[in-house]
Amino acid sequence: MTGYPSIDKPWLKYYTEEAINAPLPECTMYELLWENNKEHLGDIALNYYGRKFTYAQLFDGIEKAAKAFSALGVQKGEIVIVCTVNTPEMVYALYALNRLGAIANMVDPRTNVDGIHEYILESDARYVMTVDLAYPAIVKAAKETAVEKTIVVSPADSLPPVMKCLYQLKNNPQQLGEEALCWSEFISLGVNAVPEYASYAKDTCCVMAHTGGTTGFPKAVMLSNDNINAVTHGYRYLGIPFERRHRYFNDLPPFIMYGLCLATHTTLCYGLEVILYPLFDSKGFPKQFVKYKPHHFSALADHLKYLASDKMTAKMDLSFLISPGVGGDSVNCEMERDVNAYLASHGCEYEVCKGYGMTELSATAVITFKGANAIGSVGVPLISNTIKIVDIDSQEELNYNKTGEIWISGPSVMMGYYGKPKETADMLVTDESGRRWIRTGDVGHITPDGLLFHEGRVRRIYMTAYEGQPAKIFPMVVEGAIKKSSYVSECCVVGRKRRGSDYYEAVAYVVKEDHETDNDDLKMELSALCAENVPTYMIPTEYRFVTDIPRTPVGKVDFRVLEERAIKE
Repeated sequence: MTGYPSIDKPWLKYYTEEAINAPLPECTMYELLWENNKEHLGDIALNYYGRKFTYAQLFDGIEKAAKAFSALGVQKGEIVIVCTVNTPEMVYALYALNRLGAIANMVDPRTNVDGIHEYILESDARYVMTVDLAYPAIVKAAKETAVEKTIVVSPADSLPPVMKCLYQLKNNPQQLGEEALCWSEFISLGVNAVPEYASYAKDTCCVMAHTGGTTGFPKAVMLSNDNINAVTHGYRYLGIPFERRHRYFNDLPPFIMYGLCLATHTTLCYGLEVILYPLFDSKGFPKQFVKYKPHHFSALADHLKYLASDKMTAKMDLSFLISPGVGGDSVNCEMERDVNAYLASHGCEYEVCKGYGMTELSATAVITFKGANAIGSVGVPLISNTIKIVDIDSQEELNYNKTGEIWISGPSVMMGYYGKPKETADMLVTDESGRRWIRTGDVGHITPDGLLFHEGRVRRIYMTAYEGQPAKIFPMVVEGAIKKSSYVSECCVVGRKRRGSDYYEAVAYVVKEDHETDNDDLKMELSALCAENVPTYMIPTEYRFVTDIPRTPVGKVDFRVLEERAIKE
């Protein structure tokens, strides 16, 4: 062992020789989907509110959508905005555009008019596919742009008949303008079309997804077939039994890469029955879990919290559950132990499956599985990935158990940011051997066993001073101490500049488990916990009790909102 993880690659001991030597797919997303399912067309591919679609019906839907896009005039390399939620039509469109060699620009339907307008201008899009509830915003956003046609999809289009009628009674159908087509009108355009399908070409953009926008207007991440298929390839060798006909619950939105790459593409490539659910709702998750009894799901930490505490699942036999996955914000150690104990006591043979990744890595880059896990760890790299920890200032690689910035290299690293060469150059580093590394902006450490521990964001490291010397506040370290209290449900620590100083102090936002708990008594307990578990300079100067922690549209903690509150309040 050299002492440097990127050279030693200790995580390879968790993989077989077959996995280490397996070649990466060299094909389009659609071709990988077809090759893995062409002999199993009778299996169920999609389950949408109880209406089931076989793989044969899935490929038929893709073919019809491809012919319609072709008839509309969509060209190879053209960017089409897809602004919708989880519906069968979204899946058809994604793979149809892929067959034509076009680029699906995935946009959150909740984006405001100005934001959508910027996306349209940035990509010079001529065509937009949108969910009906976002159509009014699209009409306004498309003014004075290149948009020629808008394809409007309703969540009701593929609902079972009774549910479709109820939806239409509750939601008045959108009145479409001359520039718009409903889904059935769109499909009818392609009845006699003969599309020219694109062949696979290495490093060709097929999907654009957007960063969270915490440092300005969201950047469009360009991802290739190779990027996305590499993640699917990596999941094959984890020892997680993804078997045909297993049920996978997917409420992750398609405009985030975990939803598109993992919960849609990877699961369908493995022949699973994907339960499409268009609402991202942590509190409502237990009800859907009881209804569908999925073998697999990927969620945020809140999903697990509500699953473990809900009365509906309190006595439920979970022996069918295989991979209860969680990504996004880190699961705190106490919650992880509690959920693992809940799973074990209810017959589940598996622990919480944690992971780490980002849009720029096409979704998951690091993951836990049986044998490659520890409380607090996010796991080991997918088989084709390499990770290292570098000093934040010098950018020199650090040894094991040293905290620094996480850098990742592998075939899922993005092509770059669309139209932003400077930002791309700032994010990607090419070393002397020609290997590309992505600077994740996260901090953590790697153990000699190859396990990665995520400790927070670089930009959430706040500079302070203690006894005349510079020091750093790591919010996740403080949060870990606070969460040791049984009276704390959730917390988030942010930095605030000291009055008249450029150095920061910590401010803790705390959600109480029991709102009847006395604030002063709890402050004393939290102060004692912090004094015992964190350095003096990291102890919060203030504890603020709130009813909830603000979230971004995809459920992650909105640190920027709390930083602003810490200054103003």
